[in-house]
Amino acid sequence: MSSRVGGTALTVAFMRHRVAQVVVLTLLGFMLGGTVVGLAVARSSAERAIQDSVRADIGGSRYALQTGDPAASRAISIVPDAMPVQDQMGDVLAGDLSAPVLVRDYTKSSLELGIVTRGLRPRVAGELLLSESTAQALGIAIGDTVRVRTGNGQRPGRVVGLSVDPANRTTSTLVQLVAESAEFRPTIWLSDTDFYTVAALRPVLDQRRATYQSVDTVLEASAGNRPQFLSAMRFVPAGCGLLMGILLVAAGVVLSRRWRLDADALIAVGMPPALAWRRLLSVVCGTVLAGEVLGGCAASAVLFLSRDPVSAWVGQQWVGIAIPWQEPVALLGLTILLALSAVPLTRLVTRWAQRRPPRPSQGRWATLAGALGVGLGLATLVVLTRVSLGSHGGRVAALVPLAAGVVAFALPSVVAPILCWGLPAATRTLMRHLHAGLRPVAATGAVVIVLSGYWSAQNTYDANVGEALSSPLEPAGSFVVSEMPDSAIQALEAFYRSHGGRQIVRYAIPDESKAQLRVTAPKVLACMSSQRTLNPSEVTDCFPRESAAPLNRVMLGEPGSAPRADPHLLDNGKVGLLMFASGDGTATSLADTRAEADPLLGGNLPGLVVAPDSAVAKRFGLIANGTSEVLLPDFARLSPREQFLVRAAAIRLAPSAQMASGTDPTAYDRLRSVANTASFLGATTAMLILLLGGVALVVAHTLTRRTLVDIGAAPGRRWEIVARWTAVPLTTAVLAISLAIFTASAGGQRTEASYGSLWFLPGLLGAAASLIVGAAFLRPPPTADE
Repeated sequence: MSSRVGGTALTVAFMRHRVAQVVVLTLLGFMLGGTVVGLAVARSSAERAIQDSVRADIGGSRYALQTGDPAASRAISIVPDAMPVQDQMGDVLAGDLSAPVLVRDYTKSSLELGIVTRGLRPRVAGELLLSESTAQALGIAIGDTVRVRTGNGQRPGRVVGLSVDPANRTTSTLVQLVAESAEFRPTIWLSDTDFYTVAALRPVLDQRRATYQSVDTVLEASAGNRPQFLSAMRFVPAGCGLLMGILLVAAGVVLSRRWRLDADALIAVGMPPALAWRRLLSVVCGTVLAGEVLGGCAASAVLFLSRDPVSAWVGQQWVGIAIPWQEPVALLGLTILLALSAVPLTRLVTRWAQRRPPRPSQGRWATLAGALGVGLGLATLVVLTRVSLGSHGGRVAALVPLAAGVVAFALPSVVAPILCWGLPAATRTLMRHLHAGLRPVAATGAVVIVLSGYWSAQNTYDANVGEALSSPLEPAGSFVVSEMPDSAIQALEAFYRSHGGRQIVRYAIPDESKAQLRVTAPKVLACMSSQRTLNPSEVTDCFPRESAAPLNRVMLGEPGSAPRADPHLLDNGKVGLLMFASGDGTATSLADTRAEADPLLGGNLPGLVVAPDSAVAKRFGLIANGTSEVLLPDFARLSPREQFLVRAAAIRLAPSAQMASGTDPTAYDRLRSVANTASFLGATTAMLILLLGGVALVVAHTLTRRTLVDIGAAPGRRWEIVARWTAVPLTTAVLAISLAIFTASAGGQRTEASYGSLWFLPGLLGAAASLIVGAAFLRPPPTADE
């Protein structure tokens, strides 16, 4: 071979003789590219969805002006490109079904409101765009004629296209092109002209009779409405890239001995040393780059194909995905930079190693450094957790996971020497050689296990604590219809049961035309008495913070039923009662009554339910007024389409009723989703770090493994060596699990709420990866020469 050998021939030769290395490097690059690019694409797509939604809402215009002042409306007419839009709430009716929608009427076909996913935009008056979710729920197809009901009456419309709001999948909008008429009363004007530059409009804007915004200010304001996970993911792609990069560098260190042999072979056939190393590293770098490109493309393709369920997780509906350029360019650039610096770094390390030959004491110094890291890290962790529990511990709490990460990183340097105790000198030397490359892999995996487990447990704990301290407005998974005429309840119940519903609860609303009875906690009455006031607004500090409605309504239940109350208002089995006969918020009488706790009550539901023939109803003259509050507790078990139909039926049967749904994810649900996602990502990353890093070590130690077989080492002895080798990452992963929950629980001080069940998943998968690597190490190596 000469210096001319290279390019395709060298690449093919490398792939033929180093299949295991190619697979490991390709997988590492694949995971690195897929993790970084995939997370960056998800974050970028969510941000793009918000921006697209804002631009589609104002028809791609640069400025939007909103006013109800007639003088301002006349002044706007001089703006040549101003396009009026009328927004109002209404209903879309298809046969016997109906659904509430935001009706957006406009008169100029050149205005492009909304994002069309199927069909065309309206071009003729009477044509309309309808939200895709609404059309699916009502069985409306493109070409159908529907009726649009607003405050101006009903009018027919022909559906020519379907649209979506990429930032909010629950948005229900109808965009209709209409003709100019007296009934068309614009509420907003869109234009590419800055309204403030129009002299006639400037006084109107200065006097605040009209407001306007540019698309830039709207986009800036929308940044505050981003999903919570976007803020949490700001540094996640870079963090995952750093962890996978550490693993890739560790694999390079492990495989460097093989590369040195390959470089020596090229040098032996006449290739200059510098050129030999450059060509070899170019092949290795190309392998990693190919893996990164494949991983990035695969992650992008998966997100594109599964964009609907992925976007639904954050309440959005992506039409496409947005691929950022910063993360892929930075990833590829750093990989190339690392490859270019590999040769000079290798020379520097070689010279340093020649000047300072390894000594047996170096192992002891590494062990001592690890012991100091664990000891000091644990001490710091304990101190920080204690301080973080104080009144000024908010900033200190941010340092707690860093201390835990230091302890996790130092653990393998302590565990490895302990596992060598009691071994003969020769075996102990062999184990030190085997542990040398395993320690950084186990340390990196332990850091991922601790940090991801901590993040998951902490967020789950915060969500559970917050949810426990705040009563929901309505029971989770339920649907509440308030002030529904009693004559319509039977029809709603029949419709609900015919679509799969089973439970329906009714609370009769008493007549409050002359007086209103309210329920509160007994301590509120005590505070009012101590301050000699009959106005509860003067003792708001005494309101129970756990209840979503500390001053709630009293309604009527079934005859003969026992009184039931919001558990957060009960004190020793009693609740307080306030009677209001005037509109100034001053109570005319105070009382209390005994009641049983009912976890369904509170929030949008009544705080107290009594029987019509009870003493409370008779004393305060509670008589049903002909309307009721209806609760559908098992509403969430219905399919999305059935839920939509039930909502539409409730609107049709009781147009003036107030409705509230408990099926939408709360902030606590989203926080738990973030925690679960962190667990799965951490578990996957930890498993890949230990699995791929361990497999790389198994490949690097092929000669050692074959030597153990060739010298006739007993199977039991080989089992012992493999067990002690595997025990390093396995023990570290188990200890990291305990360290994660200790860190999240602030030293075991916070135990009143659950930490969830997924915070330990990274440690378990890390332990499973350790066992798989141990099994790979135990397999008999090939007999061919290296």
